[in-house]
Amino acid sequence: MLWLRMPARDYDAIVVGASFGGLAVARRLRGEVLLLDRNEVGSVQTSACGTPLWVPETLGVSASVLQVHDRLVIRTPTRTVRYDLSTVPFCTFDYRTFCEGLLAQCRVRFLRTSVAGIQDGAVVTGEGRFTAPVIVDCSGWRRAITGGADLEPDGRDHSFGLETYTALREEGLTFLLDRRLIPQGLGWIFPVGTGSLIGLGSYVGRSKLRPALERLLREHGTSPGTYHGTYFPNRLQRPIVGRVFAVGDAAGQCLPLTAEGIRPALFFGGECGRIVQQILDGAVSLEAGLALPAALSCAPARAVDGDPHPDPLVRDGHPARGHPAAPAALVAALRLVRAARPIGCAGGDLIRGRGGEARVSTRMPVDGMRGR
Repeated sequence: MLWLRMPARDYDAIVVGASFGGLAVARRLRGEVLLLDRNEVGSVQTSACGTPLWVPETLGVSASVLQVHDRLVIRTPTRTVRYDLSTVPFCTFDYRTFCEGLLAQCRVRFLRTSVAGIQDGAVVTGEGRFTAPVIVDCSGWRRAITGGADLEPDGRDHSFGLETYTALREEGLTFLLDRRLIPQGLGWIFPVGTGSLIGLGSYVGRSKLRPALERLLREHGTSPGTYHGTYFPNRLQRPIVGRVFAVGDAAGQCLPLTAEGIRPALFFGGECGRIVQQILDGAVSLEAGLALPAALSCAPARAVDGDPHPDPLVRDGHPARGHPAAPAALVAALRLVRAARPIGCAGGDLIRGRGGEARVSTRMPVDGMRGR
């Protein structure tokens, strides 16, 4: 890895944003590549950092894993459903270790600086202007390059999540669906070894979630640590804006039901990196390369679970009419429920255990970034 503080002004490619999407792009590139971010890599966590265990294993960052989970619990006011994840276990991981591990695999020049946008083909930053024939925006929901002047989040296009670290010790991943806790949203408890990340998410972009989150913490007999929160997209954005690629949250590549953006960012980032390297190698023209992500984005759900069949919620890369708030990537999350295989059925209904609990076994689909 080349990590220099005095980069040249002209590059083969510029990647804006050094989180999951940006690092996934950068690790596929060879040449004079500039990686920009306003923060040091891995220093600002805005994710609960949960993903299938094979993801860090495949990417060579297993050292980041904090806890492995073989079950998922969904709690509602009237029912608890448990999913068996033992076939494809999930994990929670340390964000800094994960990102620094990916950065160590990159041959790039990293520069910590703010990015103001693009002007006359040049990326404008706090350290000056930089040019490259290929530019990739991985700057998250702010879309520093592709978003234009309007950087205010829109409740129609963005959800909001707030979480905090607590000393609560738990086993398994938990989602909380309770309108009394948060209407039009969900809660979660993600154990991370020595404690748990507990948070709330609003599907309509409500950002004042701290009072409700503090009530949830009191119910579980625990107290908050440092809070962190962010917006995340709930529908697809364009993967190409002008002559700029967009990846991850900047392209709306997020599962809005569960707010999971890690696997989509890593998958689409890797695919974008592959396309960009073909451009740099001269195998395809820039114009031809810019046309490829549009075709790829027409089937983000299929990219996640490998389903070769067209999805009824997607038409030409956009949600079908009648599903205005159901981006294509949402289908992948819905399939997790649809594919559930109940253990012990009677008349098609789950057989409840004690306390109104029901156990469900499901094989979680593995996304298109197949590592095994």
